[in-house]
Amino acid sequence: MKSVLIISVVTFALIFGGVVVVSTQLNDAASNAGKPNMGPEDYEAAERVFRDMALERDRIQQEKEELLALGQSVAVQEQVLNLSREQLLAVIKKMESRQQEYIEERENSATKLAKMYEAMKPAQAAPIMQSLDMEIILDIMTRMKDRQAAKILAKMDPGLAARISTRMSLTGGTS
Repeated sequence: MKSVLIISVVTFALIFGGVVVVSTQLNDAASNAGKPNMGPEDYEAAERVFRDMALERDRIQQEKEELLALGQSVAVQEQVLNLSREQLLAVIKKMESRQQEYIEERENSATKLAKMYEAMKPAQAAPIMQSLDMEIILDIMTRMKDRQAAKILAKMDPGLAARISTRMSLTGGTS
C-alpha cells in the first residue's frame, strides 16, 4: 500500500508539474505572440526597407508635384495658343476683307479708266496706254468695247500691241 501511495504521489507530482510547465510555456508563447522573434540583422533590414520606402514615397510625391506643375504650365500654354489663334484668325479675316476691298477698288478703277479711254480718240489714248504697266493695260482693255479696243491697239507700237493681243487671248479677251 505504501508503494501504491508513493507511486500515486509521484505520478500526481509529475502530472501536476508537467501541467505547470506546459501552462508557463503557453503563457510565455501567448505574451510573445504579438512580438516578432527578430535578431539585430532583421531590425537593420527592416529599417533599410522603411528608409527605402520613405525615399520612394518622397520621390513619388516630388514627381506628382512636378506633374501638377507641368499640367498647369500646359494649361497656360494652351490658353496662350488659343488666344494667339483667335488673334491670328482676326488678322486673317481683316486681311481678307481688305483684299476684297482692294480687288473691288481695282475693278472699279479699271472700269472707270476703260470708260475714260473709250471716250478719248484712239490716237490720244494709245500713247498714254503704252506707258502703263502690262497688267493695267490688260485690265483696261478687257473692260473696253471690242471696236474701241481694236482702234487703240491699231495706234500702238506693233510689238506691244501683239503682246497685249496675245495676253488678252489667254485671259478671255474683251467684254
